[in-house]
Amino acid sequence: MSPPVRLSLSGTHYRQLQAHLFPGDGKEAAAIALCGRRSGTRHHRLLVRELHMVPYDVCTRRAPDSISWPVEWLDDLLDRAAAERWSVVKFHSHPADYRRFSEADDKSDAALFPGIHALVDHPMPHASAVILADGTMFGRSVGPGGEFSPLDAITVTGDDFSIWWDRPPVPSARALQVGRPTPAFGHRMTAELGNLSAAVIGGSGTGSIVIEQLARLGFGRLLLVDPEAVEPKNLNRIPNATWQDAERGLAKVEVARRSIEAMGLGTGVETYAANIVHRDVIEAVAECDVLFGCVDSAEGRDVLNRISTYYLLPYIDVGVRIGALMDGTIDQIDAVVHYIQPGGSSLLSRQAYRASQVAADALRRANPALYAERQREKYIMGAEEEAPAVISVNMTIAAMAVNELLARLYRTRNQPNRGFAITRINLAEMEIETEGDGDPCPVFAPGVGAGDIDPLLNLPELSA
Repeated sequence: MSPPVRLSLSGTHYRQLQAHLFPGDGKEAAAIALCGRRSGTRHHRLLVRELHMVPYDVCTRRAPDSISWPVEWLDDLLDRAAAERWSVVKFHSHPADYRRFSEADDKSDAALFPGIHALVDHPMPHASAVILADGTMFGRSVGPGGEFSPLDAITVTGDDFSIWWDRPPVPSARALQVGRPTPAFGHRMTAELGNLSAAVIGGSGTGSIVIEQLARLGFGRLLLVDPEAVEPKNLNRIPNATWQDAERGLAKVEVARRSIEAMGLGTGVETYAANIVHRDVIEAVAECDVLFGCVDSAEGRDVLNRISTYYLLPYIDVGVRIGALMDGTIDQIDAVVHYIQPGGSSLLSRQAYRASQVAADALRRANPALYAERQREKYIMGAEEEAPAVISVNMTIAAMAVNELLARLYRTRNQPNRGFAITRINLAEMEIETEGDGDPCPVFAPGVGAGDIDPLLNLPELSA
């Protein structure tokens, strides 16, 4: 049996769709998306890469309950899809709020998609989706013979993170024992989070606490990535780590796995005691629904920003820095939580890291001896600066990172989420400042929705 199929859009494409499909005349409108893909083991994901609006004046019929246009209008798009190995998704609106595919839709899709499969001759799903006036979406994949299968889920990663499931999540027996039947912080949230998977990259100071919170919130699956083993110096910062773990050199991700399984809440755990810059790890991370980055390397942040962009995933990045004077007096406790959405500003354009730092981190990973030599020669500036961290600070910032996701999912803030792309916290002065998303990053923008290309993430060392 083929894995279920999901469809993902950036917030920008979603807004463009809404504007075109609902021009205000009460008639149906349509658009065609060319999509990259993630060919996964748990599910396939169609990733909107390009959006092409069907011009109103091209349509031979536009009515409140149907739409048609000459199939020849698709010829150039299908040629491109075949050449690039892209999937094709047809979007159209239901202005009358008809919340399922109509008989006219069935006939249209059954006639259109066998031809698309014949022209775009690759073993990949194509799909049809409907958007309603309230923004709700539903869809289905269409096989070579015109057979229909519901899309497992449709996601939009923008200022908000929206998910429409084919089947509404049902709370587990354990979840029903706690909470209230409210959209946020109750039964409904527990059930919905049980359908989600999150990748947490970094299992030390902040990462271990993010993992703890996600597991106790009821996430269905957690994928944990960290190459390091527990050491005695970590024991004051990693929950549930013991002296025996440090003596054995147990991997940090395995400490987290043991803790999650002991909770008995049903969260599945997949661990990689490896660096994120590894093809198998990236492919596994790309199948998740949400990314949390709790790393201190520019290379790690760069790769996670690429995964977010190429696979249309929300990415929350966490950073903590504690500064001390020569006499040991703490003079700064700074932290930042970044929310990254595909097609928006990036950690690079926000100057959270520099390209030269990515190169330095790559050198340290690939050739530690040469890295040490250049460090002595001062070719890599500031490489020895490692800010200490304490668990009370880490817990505060980790909680802010998890709450950032919940705000995007459940609109728990009183202000629009668009103003909170960056949250900076100065605990020494008890100050919090926020910023909205900036201009699209020109470096990352070309990769939006690219999915499984070769080389992976457009990084030569990840070539198949």
